[in-house]
Amino acid sequence: MVPSSYSKSFLLAPLLLLVILVLPTPSLAFSTGAGTTDSTTITSSSPWSPSAWTININFGRESSTDLPPEWGESGARLVLPVPVTVRSDAMPSNDMDAVIGNGAMIIEPTNEPSSTYINSRGEQKVQINGGGWKIDLPQGSKGYASTLKMHLDLCTELERNDVTVSADRLYLFAPCWREGEYQRGKMAMEPIVAAAKEAQRVLDEQLSHEDGDRRLDGTDPIDTVLAYKDMAKLVADRDERKRRRREAEKIYPRDDDEAIMGAWPGTTEPMAIGSGAVLLKRKKLLGYELFTVGRWGAVPAQGTTCQ
Repeated sequence: MVPSSYSKSFLLAPLLLLVILVLPTPSLAFSTGAGTTDSTTITSSSPWSPSAWTININFGRESSTDLPPEWGESGARLVLPVPVTVRSDAMPSNDMDAVIGNGAMIIEPTNEPSSTYINSRGEQKVQINGGGWKIDLPQGSKGYASTLKMHLDLCTELERNDVTVSADRLYLFAPCWREGEYQRGKMAMEPIVAAAKEAQRVLDEQLSHEDGDRRLDGTDPIDTVLAYKDMAKLVADRDERKRRRREAEKIYPRDDDEAIMGAWPGTTEPMAIGSGAVLLKRKKLLGYELFTVGRWGAVPAQGTTCQ
């Protein structure tokens, strides 16, 4: 006679097997790579969930702008906020853009029309079509910025004073950091910023009319010459420290930036986006070149920020 405990186990076995087959396996949601998962069906805890951001595009002349001198000469700015949804779905291969490169995923405006701006004729509506985004990881130390690259199609010509932008494909490049790298980058910047500020302080102190180097008063010609030599060294040191700071700001978060973190597909770790460049493409004899028509930044949509 079979013991009752064994008979119960045999009776439960088919039920347990049915439960195992019916219930989803948690790891399946992450078994496919970015761009192969339907981002609209994944829960918010997934690293591939879509996220909502507002891209603030600020058209106008920049120091690196390679356009006719009269373009943006007045200092006018044309500000265009564009709410977008960032997805992890791969762009169709026939929509790939050579500037962004392979592996781009979908980004699309969430408003219709996409945005509005103000000029001398009042509020103007703008149509922007979606495009692709991609993050290029850095080669270097911890805290270095990755590069966020994206494109959106501007379908409406823009005009405000002497700033005009034709309907064209916009390229937006910017540094970005996941939360851990952002904190490491901030720490790496601290001594560089401190050294630059100290060099400026020492120079200002020596040049002060009240407490500065009295040899600069010119009462003794020899002392004055020696003082100018010392000042030249201090100026050179100050300039070198400033140069190092500018170079560091290309890879680390700026000292005066307190970026707002938000969810971005790829990992569950929130991301910060630094100030970037808005670019247009023009053909050359061989290939193409990108030229700057403004700057941009991005903040996560209200209610999606990460503390």
